[in-house]
Amino acid sequence: MKNHLNVTFSKAISEIITEVKIVISEALKQEPEYESLMSGSLKYEFGIPDSGTVDIVIEEMVNTLNLEYKPVTINNLGLSGEYKLTMIKSDDINGIINNQSAKVVDGGRGYELPWLSWLLFQANKPIVKNFEVKIAPNPSSRTGMAIMVDSNKNWRVPPEFAGTISNNWTTRAIEKTETKILKVMQTYIEKYL
Repeated sequence: MKNHLNVTFSKAISEIITEVKIVISEALKQEPEYESLMSGSLKYEFGIPDSGTVDIVIEEMVNTLNLEYKPVTINNLGLSGEYKLTMIKSDDINGIINNQSAKVVDGGRGYELPWLSWLLFQANKPIVKNFEVKIAPNPSSRTGMAIMVDSNKNWRVPPEFAGTISNNWTTRAIEKTETKILKVMQTYIEKYL
């Protein structure tokens, strides 16, 4: 029985990883941040000229997914084994937020806007002092729809999207996938039993 379960766990890994990546990608795309980054206020607030970079960021995130299994052993309680699923470790997130797809690069003006880092970690902190975003058609805008203008206010990530290291777009989306991920694991383990 132990050997059969070890073979089952081993065979199921690649299919579980493939399905879990789909589950997490879909969860990220169902969050309000995604819609806003693609065609709403965040696209204009951050000045993202190519929304396709958002999908690249999601792909980079789900590609950090790793699934390991601890071989089944026999103990005084019976058979014991486990899967360990990890995603977006600290080294991974540093690589992702420093990637060009997670920034708006304005070569003409000589600056980079790390939109993903702001979205995930800056909470309600002021980011650009004495400026605010004015959303209206504008030929000088990277998106054609918004520019920063002088203001007595400070620009920050809109509060409905502002994230912290423990509560942001990715953490909220991934938390909602637990039941689906367990179902995926169950399905593929049963397939090979």
